[in-house]
Amino acid sequence: MARWLLIFVPLFRVTLLIGFAQEFDPLDADTPLSQRRPFVEIVEQDIKPSIKAIAPIDNTNVFFLNKEGQAGVAKFSPGLSLIGWELYSKVKLNALKTLGLGPGNSLVTASPFEVTQAFDTLGDGNLDYFQGIVRTWPGRKQGVTITAGPVPDAGGRLLFALSPHATEDGETPLARLVAWHPDQDELETVTESQLLISSFAIGPNGLLAARLSMPNYNEGFYISLTELNSSSSKAKEPAKASLPRTLPSLLIPAELTGGEEPTQICFFTEGGVTKLILTCPDSRELIEVVPEKEENLWQGAILLRSLAPSPIESVVEMSTGSLLGGGPDGFFPLEIPDDEFRIEKVAVAEDGVVLNFSKEVSREQAVINTFYSVDSISFRGLNKTLEVTPVIESDGKTVILKTDEIGKGVVLKVSCENLASASGDPLFSETVFYTIHEG
Repeated sequence: MARWLLIFVPLFRVTLLIGFAQEFDPLDADTPLSQRRPFVEIVEQDIKPSIKAIAPIDNTNVFFLNKEGQAGVAKFSPGLSLIGWELYSKVKLNALKTLGLGPGNSLVTASPFEVTQAFDTLGDGNLDYFQGIVRTWPGRKQGVTITAGPVPDAGGRLLFALSPHATEDGETPLARLVAWHPDQDELETVTESQLLISSFAIGPNGLLAARLSMPNYNEGFYISLTELNSSSSKAKEPAKASLPRTLPSLLIPAELTGGEEPTQICFFTEGGVTKLILTCPDSRELIEVVPEKEENLWQGAILLRSLAPSPIESVVEMSTGSLLGGGPDGFFPLEIPDDEFRIEKVAVAEDGVVLNFSKEVSREQAVINTFYSVDSISFRGLNKTLEVTPVIESDGKTVILKTDEIGKGVVLKVSCENLASASGDPLFSETVFYTIHEG
């Protein structure tokens, strides 16, 4: 049986939970055992771990939570093939589907009632000390619970979401994203929402992507994009700047998710563009969102990225553009086949809708307008089908659907019905969506 050593001394810079970055030195063969950092012996196993949450250590190593709430460590090849895994703790945590990486290879989780940090105090590769670092918050005694998180941010804070509550009598109950920092005496409210926050991620420049829960709405699922106020990890008191309000930004149509709810969100970068990927475990569909800022509003494209071979509960970016997913059947590298014919990008121009394909389209089909349908779905309930004239660009991979009917405050549904590539390949997914807000 093959055995591997996962050494926790990566040659990269890690932003730690307590607000500073520590750069580790490489392990030297002459370093005394007493001074070496802890390691976990990774064993090649026939059994696949069930994955509930993933936290990357570096490009080839991760921590994970299994469905029992136990922490583990897994090692991968550069191509994200699983080499082996081992439990980091046998303690079963009542944890939400998020895992944070703290200082000294500690792990941070949250249940509805506590944020917990787990340590390997003996340095033997096993978590042996569990500490509740946040147990009180506004409304705790009145039933307010943690609904999502914890997620570390670049300022050294730990963010988590609280269920809707009123801070004073007569106020509208609001869900809140709050931040904990060891140098601050109180939790800092980062943003507020009228809708419960069921999951969230923090992206570049403090961009918050949050999944907002509307249980009685069947047409789709709301995502909020909010630019958070910057925070200094050394601040003794929370910033007094006005709070950004977390409002619905994009509607992910239910027909794109197979009618199933997106559960987890992950930022990633592809082709120099910041994107989001959302998991839909019950339908195995992975949804891609390309957010764009127009004036002060966030809008953008929504498309089906791939159909996973098995339900995916958690997804992380290991290196730029390299995604790793995990679920009840283990880990899966989430790659798109190079030869797949798909819509890679949709954009709105002054004269129409621009579609970029991964391969050259069939020029005979692509110039026929009946191969396309563009529906404008108004936020006010006024829907219509747009008349379009397709024009193929010289590269053969770009089609502009010319129209002068695109308005504001709409969701565009663009379908390319039975359109094939130049070599006869069918589209992976025929339908994409684009949200356009009113300025």
